[in-house]
Amino acid sequence: MIFIILIGNSVSILSQNMPNVGNENWLGGNLSLKVNKHWEFRLENQFRYSIDDVRFDRNFTEFQIIEKVNDSFSWGISYRYIVKNHDFENIFQNYNRYNYFISQNWDFGFNNRFNLKYRFQYQRRRENFLNTNKFIGELRKFWRFKTTLSYNIKDWKFDPKLGIEFFVRGNNHPTDQFNKYRISIGTKKKVYKKQKISLKYIFEKQYKSWNPEVFHILAIKYNYQLKYQTKNHLNE
Repeated sequence: MIFIILIGNSVSILSQNMPNVGNENWLGGNLSLKVNKHWEFRLENQFRYSIDDVRFDRNFTEFQIIEKVNDSFSWGISYRYIVKNHDFENIFQNYNRYNYFISQNWDFGFNNRFNLKYRFQYQRRRENFLNTNKFIGELRKFWRFKTTLSYNIKDWKFDPKLGIEFFVRGNNHPTDQFNKYRISIGTKKKVYKKQKISLKYIFEKQYKSWNPEVFHILAIKYNYQLKYQTKNHLNE
């Protein structure tokens, strides 16, 4: 009898610690406009869906303003409009997110082929479900710390890039919001003069002692860059 109870408790503990694993595709497009050597504007749209059941997860459109202060330091702000599918209510909910970030990067190594980039971001996103009182008015805040290391391989078009990012929740966070981290590996290829395609695998996991959410993500993004040469920029 005691043996059966111990087995039952062990199974219960293991089931609580088993992660909830999901697989997703992120398909995105990015249009950027460089006004001069300091200012850049970006417009991006991304569509996410679950590979497991081909279910729509979310779509967002984001507008960014970035200032490159010098060769290594930049800062920016962005606004993201999101449409998300919430399973428990079977509804699509619209909400907004605001981001503020700074970044710094260095080239080093033989012929400066290595590039190391740090990015620090603060974001705010308010949850506002229409048909329940559970999440109304709750504000999700994350501090995000990202490090990316890339290497420029001579005479090779698929330069590798490795990244790790930590999400730290803000104070007075919702009960279902947890810290998490992402590890990514990918590459980018120039397909035409102003066009690039990036491919990236992302592993994401919550810091949670019971049933943490784990995602395996394949992200594909198309990038198109424009340059508008202002008079001041041409005279420099």
